[in-house]
Amino acid sequence: MKQKKETAIIYIITKLELGGAQKICLSLFNETPIDTPFDSFLITGPEGKLVSEVSTSPHVHFISALKREVSGLNVWQEFKALISLIHTLRTIKKDYQHVVVHTHSTKAGIYGRLAAWIARIPVRIHTIHGYGFHQHQRLIPWLVIVFLEWMTSLITTHFVCVSSHDADIGRQFFPRFAKKHSLIRAAVDTYRMIPAYTTSLKNFDHGEFIFGSIACFKPQKNLIDLLQAFEQAHHLLPYTKLEIIGDGILRPHLEQWIREHNLTTSITLYGWQHDVQPFLARWHAFTLSSLWEGLPCAIVEARMHHLPVVCYDTGGIKDVIIHGKNGLLCAQKDWNQLAHHMIAIASDKDYYHQLRIHHDDLKDFEQSTMTSLHKKLYATLLSQKST
Repeated sequence: MKQKKETAIIYIITKLELGGAQKICLSLFNETPIDTPFDSFLITGPEGKLVSEVSTSPHVHFISALKREVSGLNVWQEFKALISLIHTLRTIKKDYQHVVVHTHSTKAGIYGRLAAWIARIPVRIHTIHGYGFHQHQRLIPWLVIVFLEWMTSLITTHFVCVSSHDADIGRQFFPRFAKKHSLIRAAVDTYRMIPAYTTSLKNFDHGEFIFGSIACFKPQKNLIDLLQAFEQAHHLLPYTKLEIIGDGILRPHLEQWIREHNLTTSITLYGWQHDVQPFLARWHAFTLSSLWEGLPCAIVEARMHHLPVVCYDTGGIKDVIIHGKNGLLCAQKDWNQLAHHMIAIASDKDYYHQLRIHHDDLKDFEQSTMTSLHKKLYATLLSQKST
Protein backbone atom coordinates (compact mmCIF):
# COMPACT_ATOMS: atom_id res chain seq x y z
CA MET A 1 0.00 0.00 0.00
CA LYS A 2 1.28 3.46 -0.92
CA GLN A 3 2.23 5.40 2.19
CA LYS A 4 0.37 8.66 2.64
CA LYS A 5 2.62 11.71 2.54
CA GLU A 6 2.36 14.48 5.08
CA THR A 7 3.18 17.51 2.93
CA ALA A 8 1.66 18.97 -0.22
CA ILE A 9 3.49 21.46 -2.42
CA ILE A 10 0.95 23.37 -4.51
CA TYR A 11 2.21 25.23 -7.57
CA ILE A 12 0.03 27.97 -9.06
CA ILE A 13 0.41 29.61 -12.47
CA THR A 14 -2.22 31.23 -14.67
CA LYS A 15 -1.48 29.83 -18.13
CA LEU A 16 0.65 26.94 -19.40
CA GLU A 17 2.07 28.62 -22.47
CA LEU A 18 5.58 28.11 -23.82
CA GLY A 19 7.41 30.49 -21.49
CA GLY A 20 10.22 30.33 -18.99
CA ALA A 21 8.02 30.67 -15.88
CA GLN A 22 5.71 27.92 -17.12
CA LYS A 23 8.56 25.53 -17.89
CA ILE A 24 10.10 26.06 -14.46
CA CYS A 25 6.76 25.58 -12.71
CA LEU A 26 6.09 22.36 -14.62
CA SER A 27 9.62 21.18 -14.04
CA LEU A 28 9.26 21.56 -10.26
CA PHE A 29 5.83 19.92 -10.33
CA ASN A 30 7.13 16.92 -12.30
CA GLU A 31 10.47 16.57 -10.54
CA THR A 32 9.25 16.17 -6.95
CA PRO A 33 11.12 12.95 -6.03
CA ILE A 34 9.17 9.89 -4.98
CA ASP A 35 11.37 9.33 -1.91
CA THR A 36 10.50 12.70 -0.31
CA PRO A 37 7.60 13.43 2.05
CA PHE A 38 6.11 15.79 -0.57
CA ASP A 39 3.16 15.38 -2.91
CA SER A 40 3.04 18.00 -5.65
CA PHE A 41 -0.08 19.64 -7.05
CA LEU A 42 -0.61 22.16 -9.85
CA ILE A 43 -3.38 24.74 -10.14
CA THR A 44 -3.64 26.54 -13.47
CA GLY A 45 -5.98 27.83 -16.14
CA PRO A 46 -7.22 25.50 -18.90
CA GLU A 47 -5.42 27.28 -21.76
CA GLY A 48 -1.90 27.02 -23.17
CA LYS A 49 0.24 24.78 -25.37
CA LEU A 50 1.65 22.88 -22.38
CA VAL A 51 -1.75 21.82 -20.98
CA SER A 52 -1.55 18.49 -22.83
CA GLU A 53 1.52 17.53 -20.81
CA VAL A 54 -0.41 17.50 -17.53
CA SER A 55 -4.05 17.11 -18.53
CA THR A 56 -4.31 13.49 -17.34
CA SER A 57 -2.63 14.02 -13.97
CA PRO A 58 -4.97 13.62 -10.95
CA HIS A 59 -2.87 16.23 -9.12
CA VAL A 60 -3.64 18.99 -11.62
CA HIS A 61 -6.60 21.30 -10.96
CA PHE A 62 -7.84 23.48 -13.83
CA ILE A 63 -9.73 26.66 -12.94
CA SER A 64 -11.62 28.00 -15.96
CA ALA A 65 -11.85 31.54 -14.55
CA LEU A 66 -8.07 31.72 -14.04
CA LYS A 67 -6.63 33.55 -17.04
CA ARG A 68 -3.36 35.36 -17.55
CA GLU A 69 -4.95 38.60 -18.76
CA VAL A 70 -6.50 40.82 -16.11
CA SER A 71 -10.12 41.63 -16.96
CA GLY A 72 -10.84 45.06 -15.48
CA LEU A 73 -14.25 45.10 -17.17
CA ASN A 74 -15.26 41.70 -15.82
CA VAL A 75 -14.78 41.96 -12.07
CA TRP A 76 -16.98 38.89 -11.56
CA GLN A 77 -14.56 36.77 -13.63
CA GLU A 78 -11.65 37.85 -11.44
CA PHE A 79 -13.66 37.29 -8.26
CA LYS A 80 -14.60 33.76 -9.43
CA ALA A 81 -10.94 32.98 -10.06
CA LEU A 82 -10.02 34.02 -6.51
CA ILE A 83 -12.91 32.11 -4.92
CA SER A 84 -12.09 28.99 -6.94
CA LEU A 85 -8.48 29.21 -5.86
CA ILE A 86 -9.45 29.45 -2.19
CA HIS A 87 -11.83 26.49 -2.52
CA THR A 88 -9.24 24.32 -4.31
CA LEU A 89 -6.55 25.11 -1.75
CA ARG A 90 -8.86 24.26 1.14
CA THR A 91 -9.83 20.98 -0.55
CA ILE A 92 -6.20 19.89 -0.92
CA LYS A 93 -5.31 21.12 2.56
CA LYS A 94 -7.79 18.73 4.21
CA ASP A 95 -5.67 15.71 3.28
CA TYR A 96 -2.28 16.98 4.44
CA GLN A 97 -0.66 17.94 7.69
CA HIS A 98 1.58 20.53 6.02
CA VAL A 99 0.95 22.59 2.88
CA VAL A 100 3.19 24.93 0.89
CA VAL A 101 1.82 27.22 -1.84
CA HIS A 102 4.36 28.23 -4.46
CA THR A 103 3.24 30.78 -7.06
CA HIS A 104 4.83 31.74 -10.38
CA SER A 105 4.32 34.91 -12.46
CA THR A 106 2.71 38.20 -11.44
CA LYS A 107 -1.05 37.56 -11.55
CA ALA A 108 -0.80 34.02 -10.19
CA GLY A 109 1.48 35.39 -7.48
CA ILE A 110 -0.99 38.02 -6.32
CA TYR A 111 -4.10 35.82 -6.51
CA GLY A 112 -2.36 32.69 -5.25
CA ARG A 113 -0.74 34.23 -2.20
CA LEU A 114 -3.95 36.03 -1.25
CA ALA A 115 -5.96 32.82 -1.64
CA ALA A 116 -3.40 30.87 0.41
CA TRP A 117 -3.51 33.49 3.16
CA ILE A 118 -7.32 33.33 3.28
CA ALA A 119 -7.15 29.51 3.27
CA ARG A 120 -4.78 29.77 6.26
CA ILE A 121 -1.86 28.07 4.55
CA PRO A 122 1.19 29.30 6.49
CA VAL A 123 3.96 28.85 3.90
CA ARG A 124 3.50 31.08 0.85
CA ILE A 125 6.38 31.26 -1.65
CA HIS A 126 6.51 33.38 -4.77
CA THR A 127 9.04 33.05 -7.60
CA ILE A 128 9.78 36.29 -9.42
CA HIS A 129 10.32 35.79 -13.14
CA GLY A 130 10.65 39.51 -13.72
CA TYR A 131 8.18 41.98 -12.23
CA GLY A 132 4.82 43.04 -13.62
CA PHE A 133 5.87 46.69 -13.22
CA HIS A 134 8.63 48.24 -15.32
CA GLN A 135 9.89 51.54 -16.70
CA HIS A 136 8.02 51.19 -20.00
CA GLN A 137 4.56 51.36 -18.40
CA ARG A 138 2.32 54.35 -17.95
CA LEU A 139 2.21 55.76 -14.45
CA ILE A 140 -1.24 54.54 -13.38
CA PRO A 141 -0.74 50.83 -14.30
CA TRP A 142 2.72 51.01 -12.76
CA LEU A 143 1.37 52.39 -9.48
CA VAL A 144 -1.45 49.82 -9.34
CA ILE A 145 0.87 46.84 -9.85
CA VAL A 146 3.48 48.16 -7.41
CA PHE A 147 0.77 48.67 -4.79
CA LEU A 148 -0.65 45.16 -5.29
CA GLU A 149 2.84 43.62 -5.17
CA TRP A 150 3.68 45.64 -2.05
CA MET A 151 0.50 44.55 -0.27
CA THR A 152 0.99 40.91 -1.27
CA SER A 153 4.62 41.01 -0.12
CA LEU A 154 3.34 41.50 3.44
CA ILE A 155 1.75 38.02 3.38
CA THR A 156 4.62 36.33 1.54
CA THR A 157 6.71 33.89 3.54
CA HIS A 158 9.59 33.79 1.07
CA PHE A 159 10.59 35.05 -2.36
CA VAL A 160 12.61 33.13 -4.93
CA CYS A 161 14.51 35.25 -7.47
CA VAL A 162 15.90 33.83 -10.70
CA SER A 163 18.22 36.81 -11.21
CA SER A 164 20.23 39.19 -9.05
CA HIS A 165 18.51 42.09 -10.84
CA ASP A 166 15.11 40.98 -9.52
CA ALA A 167 16.59 40.62 -6.04
CA ASP A 168 17.91 44.20 -6.19
CA ILE A 169 14.49 45.54 -7.18
CA GLY A 170 12.81 43.54 -4.43
CA ARG A 171 15.10 45.04 -1.81
CA GLN A 172 14.21 48.52 -3.05
CA PHE A 173 10.43 48.10 -3.09
CA PHE A 174 9.32 45.55 -0.51
CA PRO A 175 9.68 45.49 3.29
CA ARG A 176 11.92 42.79 4.79
CA PHE A 177 12.65 41.43 1.31
CA ALA A 178 16.37 41.17 2.04
CA LYS A 179 15.69 38.76 4.91
CA LYS A 180 13.22 36.53 3.12
CA HIS A 181 14.49 35.84 -0.38
CA SER A 182 16.72 33.29 -2.08
CA LEU A 183 18.47 33.31 -5.45
CA ILE A 184 17.65 30.05 -7.24
CA ARG A 185 18.37 29.91 -10.94
CA ALA A 186 15.79 28.71 -13.45
CA ALA A 187 16.98 25.36 -14.76
CA VAL A 188 17.16 24.36 -18.40
CA ASP A 189 17.29 20.90 -19.95
CA THR A 190 21.07 20.43 -19.78
CA TYR A 191 20.91 16.80 -20.90
CA ARG A 192 19.93 17.86 -24.41
CA MET A 193 22.38 20.72 -24.77
CA ILE A 194 25.06 19.59 -27.23
CA PRO A 195 27.47 22.32 -28.37
CA ALA A 196 27.41 22.63 -32.16
CA TYR A 197 30.89 23.92 -32.96
CA THR A 198 31.41 21.82 -36.10
CA THR A 199 28.11 22.60 -37.81
CA SER A 200 28.15 26.32 -37.18
CA LEU A 201 31.79 26.91 -38.09
CA LYS A 202 31.40 24.92 -41.30
CA ASN A 203 28.36 26.97 -42.33
CA PHE A 204 30.24 30.17 -41.55
CA ASP A 205 32.99 29.03 -43.88
CA HIS A 206 30.39 28.56 -46.62
CA GLY A 207 29.21 32.14 -46.33
CA GLU A 208 26.08 31.80 -44.21
CA PHE A 209 25.57 33.29 -40.76
CA ILE A 210 22.30 32.66 -38.91
CA PHE A 211 21.09 34.80 -36.03
CA GLY A 212 18.42 33.09 -33.97
CA SER A 213 15.92 34.25 -31.39
CA ILE A 214 13.22 32.69 -29.20
CA ALA A 215 10.49 35.06 -28.07
CA CYS A 216 6.75 35.53 -27.81
CA PHE A 217 5.42 38.13 -30.22
CA LYS A 218 4.37 40.63 -27.57
CA PRO A 219 5.42 44.23 -26.76
CA GLN A 220 7.71 42.94 -23.99
CA LYS A 221 10.03 41.27 -26.51
CA ASN A 222 10.15 44.36 -28.72
CA LEU A 223 10.90 42.35 -31.86
CA ILE A 224 10.55 45.32 -34.18
CA ASP A 225 13.89 46.59 -32.88
CA LEU A 226 15.46 43.24 -33.69
CA LEU A 227 14.06 43.33 -37.22
CA GLN A 228 15.39 46.85 -37.79
CA ALA A 229 18.82 45.91 -36.46
CA PHE A 230 18.94 42.83 -38.66
CA GLU A 231 17.91 44.83 -41.74
CA GLN A 232 20.87 47.13 -41.19
CA ALA A 233 23.25 44.21 -40.68
CA HIS A 234 21.86 42.32 -43.67
CA HIS A 235 22.34 45.35 -45.91
CA LEU A 236 26.09 45.20 -45.25
CA LEU A 237 26.34 41.42 -44.94
CA PRO A 238 23.85 39.81 -47.35
CA TYR A 239 24.82 36.30 -46.20
CA THR A 240 23.21 36.85 -42.80
CA LYS A 241 19.83 35.36 -41.94
CA LEU A 242 17.44 35.71 -39.00
CA GLU A 243 15.27 32.90 -37.63
CA ILE A 244 12.74 33.46 -34.85
CA ILE A 245 10.92 30.81 -32.84
CA GLY A 246 7.73 32.11 -31.25
CA ASP A 247 4.29 33.48 -31.91
CA GLY A 248 1.75 35.91 -30.53
CA ILE A 249 -0.57 38.83 -31.14
CA LEU A 250 2.02 40.90 -33.03
CA ARG A 251 2.70 38.28 -35.69
CA PRO A 252 0.61 39.95 -38.46
CA HIS A 253 2.40 43.26 -37.82
CA LEU A 254 5.83 41.62 -37.94
CA GLU A 255 4.99 39.67 -41.09
CA GLN A 256 3.81 42.85 -42.80
CA TRP A 257 7.04 44.63 -41.83
CA ILE A 258 9.11 41.78 -43.25
CA ARG A 259 7.20 41.89 -46.55
CA GLU A 260 7.42 45.66 -46.85
CA HIS A 261 11.20 45.53 -46.38
CA ASN A 262 11.69 42.66 -48.86
CA LEU A 263 13.22 40.35 -46.27
CA THR A 264 10.97 37.30 -46.69
CA THR A 265 13.88 35.17 -47.95
CA SER A 266 16.19 36.29 -45.14
CA ILE A 267 13.88 36.26 -42.08
CA THR A 268 11.94 33.16 -41.09
CA LEU A 269 9.26 32.97 -38.38
CA TYR A 270 8.90 29.35 -37.28
CA GLY A 271 6.11 29.70 -34.73
CA TRP A 272 6.36 27.88 -31.41
CA GLN A 273 8.50 24.75 -31.42
CA HIS A 274 8.45 22.16 -28.62
CA ASP A 275 12.02 21.14 -29.42
CA VAL A 276 14.36 24.09 -30.03
CA GLN A 277 17.58 22.07 -29.89
CA PRO A 278 17.89 21.45 -33.67
CA PHE A 279 17.62 25.20 -34.22
CA LEU A 280 20.19 26.09 -31.57
CA ALA A 281 22.51 23.47 -33.04
CA ARG A 282 22.71 25.24 -36.40
CA TRP A 283 22.44 28.89 -35.36
CA HIS A 284 25.64 30.89 -35.16
CA ALA A 285 24.52 33.50 -32.62
CA PHE A 286 21.54 34.27 -30.41
CA THR A 287 19.90 37.70 -30.24
CA LEU A 288 17.18 39.32 -28.16
CA SER A 289 15.69 42.82 -27.93
CA SER A 290 13.47 42.56 -24.83
CA LEU A 291 12.47 45.63 -22.84
CA TRP A 292 11.76 43.78 -19.60
CA GLU A 293 12.81 40.32 -18.45
CA GLY A 294 13.66 38.22 -15.43
CA LEU A 295 16.44 36.03 -16.78
CA PRO A 296 15.41 34.37 -20.08
CA CYS A 297 16.06 30.61 -20.15
CA ALA A 298 16.76 30.95 -23.86
CA ILE A 299 19.89 32.97 -23.06
CA VAL A 300 21.21 30.13 -20.90
CA GLU A 301 20.33 27.54 -23.54
CA ALA A 302 22.16 29.59 -26.15
CA ARG A 303 25.31 29.70 -24.03
CA MET A 304 25.09 25.97 -23.35
CA HIS A 305 25.36 25.67 -27.13
CA HIS A 306 28.27 28.13 -27.00
CA LEU A 307 26.42 30.67 -29.11
CA PRO A 308 27.54 34.30 -28.69
CA VAL A 309 24.61 36.38 -27.47
CA VAL A 310 23.83 39.84 -28.85
CA CYS A 311 21.07 41.60 -26.93
CA TYR A 312 19.83 44.55 -24.95
CA ASP A 313 21.05 44.90 -21.37
CA THR A 314 17.73 43.94 -19.83
CA GLY A 315 16.77 42.42 -16.47
CA GLY A 316 19.09 39.69 -15.23
CA ILE A 317 20.81 38.99 -18.55
CA LYS A 318 24.07 40.35 -17.11
CA ASP A 319 24.11 37.40 -14.72
CA VAL A 320 25.00 35.23 -17.71
CA ILE A 321 26.30 37.49 -20.47
CA ILE A 322 29.57 39.35 -19.92
CA HIS A 323 30.04 42.05 -22.53
CA GLY A 324 32.99 41.26 -24.78
CA LYS A 325 33.49 37.80 -23.24
CA ASN A 326 30.57 35.59 -24.31
CA GLY A 327 28.34 38.16 -25.97
CA LEU A 328 27.68 41.81 -26.64
CA LEU A 329 25.23 44.05 -24.76
CA CYS A 330 23.80 47.45 -25.56
CA ALA A 331 21.30 49.89 -24.11
CA GLN A 332 17.59 49.28 -24.65
CA LYS A 333 16.09 50.85 -27.77
CA ASP A 334 19.53 51.40 -29.31
CA TRP A 335 18.90 49.10 -32.24
CA ASN A 336 21.64 50.82 -34.25
CA GLN A 337 24.17 49.59 -31.68
CA LEU A 338 22.50 46.19 -31.75
CA ALA A 339 23.04 46.13 -35.51
CA HIS A 340 26.67 47.20 -35.02
CA HIS A 341 27.23 44.24 -32.67
CA MET A 342 25.56 41.85 -35.12
CA ILE A 343 27.82 43.08 -37.90
CA ALA A 344 30.89 42.77 -35.66
CA ILE A 345 30.49 39.07 -34.92
CA ALA A 346 29.16 38.09 -38.35
CA SER A 347 32.08 39.73 -40.20
CA ASP A 348 35.02 38.76 -37.98
CA LYS A 349 35.49 35.02 -37.66
CA ASP A 350 38.24 35.29 -35.05
CA TYR A 351 36.18 37.59 -32.83
CA TYR A 352 33.16 35.34 -33.24
CA HIS A 353 35.19 32.28 -32.25
CA GLN A 354 36.60 34.13 -29.21
CA LEU A 355 33.07 34.81 -27.95
CA ARG A 356 32.02 31.21 -28.57
CA ILE A 357 34.80 29.52 -26.63
CA HIS A 358 34.42 31.54 -23.43
CA HIS A 359 33.93 29.15 -20.51
CA ASP A 360 30.61 29.77 -18.75
CA ASP A 361 29.93 28.45 -15.26
CA LEU A 362 26.32 27.34 -15.62
CA LYS A 363 26.12 24.67 -12.91
CA ASP A 364 23.46 26.68 -11.06
CA PHE A 365 21.15 26.29 -14.06
CA GLU A 366 21.11 22.49 -13.93
CA GLN A 367 17.84 20.73 -13.11
CA SER A 368 19.32 18.80 -10.19
CA THR A 369 20.61 22.01 -8.60
CA MET A 370 17.30 23.83 -8.91
CA THR A 371 15.27 20.90 -7.58
CA SER A 372 17.63 20.31 -4.66
CA LEU A 373 17.58 23.97 -3.59
CA HIS A 374 13.79 24.07 -3.69
CA LYS A 375 13.50 20.89 -1.60
CA LYS A 376 15.80 22.41 1.02
CA LEU A 377 13.84 25.67 0.99
CA TYR A 378 10.51 23.88 1.50
CA ALA A 379 11.94 21.83 4.38
CA THR A 380 13.48 24.88 6.04
CA LEU A 381 10.34 27.00 5.85
CA LEU A 382 8.12 24.17 7.08
CA SER A 383 10.49 23.58 9.98
CA GLN A 384 10.40 27.26 10.91
CA LYS A 385 6.60 27.34 10.84
CA SER A 386 6.31 24.25 13.06
CA THR A 387 8.56 25.64 15.81
